[in-house]
Amino acid sequence: MEKSSASGSAPLATRVDDISALLTEQKAMDVVCLDISQKSGGGFADRLFILTATSPRHARSIAEAISALCREKKYEFLRIEGQEVGEWVLVDLNDIVVCIFLEATRALYRLEDMWSHFSRDTGHE
Repeated sequence: MEKSSASGSAPLATRVDDISALLTEQKAMDVVCLDISQKSGGGFADRLFILTATSPRHARSIAEAISALCREKKYEFLRIEGQEVGEWVLVDLNDIVVCIFLEATRALYRLEDMWSHFSRDTGHE
């Protein structure tokens, strides 16, 4: 059985699919979705999206679109961090975390390398 959040929202796979579709619609670049559920044991998150935006405005726009999707679908949504600067915007949906980077910032932090031993959730990209 698919895990749902405590708020009773849709199963994880449905939410991941919806976010993936939204990221395509928002023209996010180099989108990676990692299954980190085994490492975090449900304590941190189950999925980690890492993607690139073309500008701080684009990063904020993607984050706001995710927030709007969550309101529309009644998905759990905790917060957005880093919107002021827009170089690395983090969207926290509790069991899904979305990291939106500008290209240079993504290259600097190289989160994919840090999480490289986790499988990519390719069924939802």
